[in-house]
Amino acid sequence: MKVKTFLVNWGPLCFWAGLIFYLSSIPNLKTSQDPFWDELIRNFFHFLFYFILALLGRRPLNSLPAGKKDILGLALVFFYSLTDEFHQHLVPTRTFQIADLLIDNSGSLLAVLFARFLLPRAPRLIKDWAQKLALL
Repeated sequence: MKVKTFLVNWGPLCFWAGLIFYLSSIPNLKTSQDPFWDELIRNFFHFLFYFILALLGRRPLNSLPAGKKDILGLALVFFYSLTDEFHQHLVPTRTFQIADLLIDNSGSLLAVLFARFLLPRAPRLIKDWAQKLALL
């Protein structure tokens, strides 16, 4: 595999995983002073970040058949979510939370379903955009 192809396919995924790792390293990470809003916002971003991670995780696997690409992509994201939660366990004031794993992997599952079933049926403009980004 050429270096440019490798960077195009794996670069965005590695960058996004690095961003998640960095955010997981911040002790006392709060999005709001209100505990209700803090929990709601953090859960939303867990879901969103892993939704995006799963979409980016499909890019390097585009040469595989759709079913294998989906399963391998989900497995990759699931493994990363486990390591992320373990990493958080090592950060002061952060903990390993099963609820976060469920939210993370719900986001990745929805992303795969979105890319597999909804994007191919999207209007031409959106479908062309998704193909340029190698999401299909």
